[in-house]
Amino acid sequence: MMKKLLYLSLCLIMAGAPVWGAGSRIRINQLGYLPEATKKAVFISESNTKTQTFTIHDALTNELCATLQTIQPWGSFDKFNSNYIFDFSSFKQEGAFYIKAGDTYSPTIYINQNIYVNATDKLIEYIHSQRFGDDISGGWWYDASNRNRSAVINATVTYQLLYSYNQHPEVFSDLADFQGKKQPNGIPDIIDEAKWGLDWLSKVNYKSEDPVVNGKLVATFALASDVLKNFFPALSADLATKATEIYHFARQNIHTASLNNLEDILTEENWKDDMQLAATHLYFINYNSEYLQDALDFGAAEPVPQWIFSNCDKPLQFYPYLNWSPFLLMQVENPLIKKNYQHNMHIALLRARLTAQENPFNIGVSLSENSNNKITALHNLCFTYRKQTGDTTFVNMEDALFNWIFGCNPWGISMVTGLPENGLTPQHPHSKIYIESDKIISGALVNGAISNLCLKNTETERQTYDGAFERYQTEWAIYHDHVNDFITNQPNIDATASLLHLLTVRQANGEKKEFFDKNQYDRGGINRFNPDKKQIAIIFTGHQYTDGYKKIRSTLNRHKVKASFFFSGDFLRKAGNAKKVKKLIKDGHYIGPATNHYEQLADWNGISASNMRKTSFLNDLKENYAVLKKLGVNKQQAPFFNPPFELYNDSISKWCKDVGIYLVRSTPGTYSNLDYTFPEMRENYYSTKEIMDKIMQVERSNGLNGYILQFHFGTNPGRKDKLYNSLSTIIGGLRNAGYQFTDLYSATNLISEPKPEQHVQKKNKSKK
Repeated sequence: MMKKLLYLSLCLIMAGAPVWGAGSRIRINQLGYLPEATKKAVFISESNTKTQTFTIHDALTNELCATLQTIQPWGSFDKFNSNYIFDFSSFKQEGAFYIKAGDTYSPTIYINQNIYVNATDKLIEYIHSQRFGDDISGGWWYDASNRNRSAVINATVTYQLLYSYNQHPEVFSDLADFQGKKQPNGIPDIIDEAKWGLDWLSKVNYKSEDPVVNGKLVATFALASDVLKNFFPALSADLATKATEIYHFARQNIHTASLNNLEDILTEENWKDDMQLAATHLYFINYNSEYLQDALDFGAAEPVPQWIFSNCDKPLQFYPYLNWSPFLLMQVENPLIKKNYQHNMHIALLRARLTAQENPFNIGVSLSENSNNKITALHNLCFTYRKQTGDTTFVNMEDALFNWIFGCNPWGISMVTGLPENGLTPQHPHSKIYIESDKIISGALVNGAISNLCLKNTETERQTYDGAFERYQTEWAIYHDHVNDFITNQPNIDATASLLHLLTVRQANGEKKEFFDKNQYDRGGINRFNPDKKQIAIIFTGHQYTDGYKKIRSTLNRHKVKASFFFSGDFLRKAGNAKKVKKLIKDGHYIGPATNHYEQLADWNGISASNMRKTSFLNDLKENYAVLKKLGVNKQQAPFFNPPFELYNDSISKWCKDVGIYLVRSTPGTYSNLDYTFPEMRENYYSTKEIMDKIMQVERSNGLNGYILQFHFGTNPGRKDKLYNSLSTIIGGLRNAGYQFTDLYSATNLISEPKPEQHVQKKNKSKK
């Protein structure tokens, strides 16, 4: 009897105890977080789980970086009995980390000032891939699976490209020509793509179209006439004339026009928003008050986005999802107009917030077909409203919508193919290209989740596919990464264009004002930084020898040059070396890893094949960091890594990136890294004179802008001709040639240099 009572008591205790890890997940934004921005994650669990704290750890070393109690309990939701919002906004270190709550771990979290860099390029490349036609524009495919075209969609995509560029032209790069070949043509790629859309839209017979199409054509042509002035002056003038012509035709025929078949699920019910935007842009071309009055009249018929108030709207029923006209009209110097539109937007956002409060992910839209269109549109509405009014009431919903797209959702998947590169993204999109070739084109935003209620209103029954995501399907939200799921997993070109604007405004308004990664890469490793700057970075690698220490240190100090030193774990453990390294740290030089035992990571002749697995490599690197930490250098202070013998491959570089480390090597061609050679190597030996002559030869012929010169901390005793004895001559000569010497942080511009005292404070605070 006693045993039965004891067994019963244990069962009751176990039933009441939190079961960590049983159906528990932490969902994050996989693209990453800016250091100073709001940072939140969502904890979901099928179990009744209680938590009061969570911790943040380094992704490689597992070092505890912070312990936080900023948790908001949300309660139960659908099948998830426990839901919490983890707020780690106070954690501002840059790098790769993970959150731990009990036995539940998040995916790797990236905090970096550069999370948006090059993201818009991926989206533009996807839109380019959907072109119809070769030399003559046929617009873009709308339906990724059936290759359908639509003037409505093409006009909306073109308008969104032009609008995004017009708002923040500084964000967009010129990497390819009009046909997509990787050669700059002096025109931003986004303008090349908008031009492709305009070339086809200009052929549309507007006299056979209704106001839904013609309103969009007018708005797109009018905006293009302004944006393209400096690129295509003649086309700009023609488009302004054409916009006016189409508008007057549409305006005169409004009462006789029909909206095709309203039973068609791809037919819009509303057209006055299109005509409002058309009239608005024409007003800003010539400031004719008649256009302004038209814009106000059309806007009065649809003062707010209708889909915000709808549960299961059909695709394109209330299209486009965001009408930019109210925000443009707020610029008119009329207080009543501005106040009226502000109130309308505020009402719409209040309604969206009511919806957001009903789920732990803070998503303020009904999940009907093409939900990601609405999610990006609502984000852009929140952002623009906040920027124009200064009202931050809806900023939490704004951030949540952004986070949802990139993985903070029940399935933990980024809704964008191939973005981020090291994240969980759609692997089986419902697209013709994937179906025929298994090829996935990066940068496409898929349709997105749908509620079971709205799914029942489609032509399909509730879809079920075996897979990892079935566990996280709910009545509220269903999503499948399956090639047959055309409802939720089909790439969506106009949603992608809307996401382009989302990323544009976030990048332009972030902390970082340089928008391009100008480093040059070889197999994923940096081998040259910004070639536009007359700067050079000096790095040293050390493993076996230390004979250059005194000369190198004194030379750098005399010339006031900050260099970077990469040491193996074996080097750091040798007696006497710790003192040398600490003095270099005191001098202000960078100290980083070069693997634990300085073993080659790839073959000399076949560097495509690695000699080790990911786990072995990262464990080796982890040991290197453990020794560095004993000398006062933690991983956040050493984000750059130099591989032994400069041998590595794409996999090594990716593994480094996965844990927040940047692989760097010397710029090829100068022979600087051959200072380790000695006479017994015969034809492979290079004297100091040969190396110095080669450096200056490259300087005279091509320049050394952005070059990384790599030398050795010490060399084989067989080499009597020590290059470090001539280091002062090299530095002096290059300075006389106009070069500046810079550190890797400033050179690569990839990550901010941490302040050691701040790290110590954060660590101590965490212990408390």
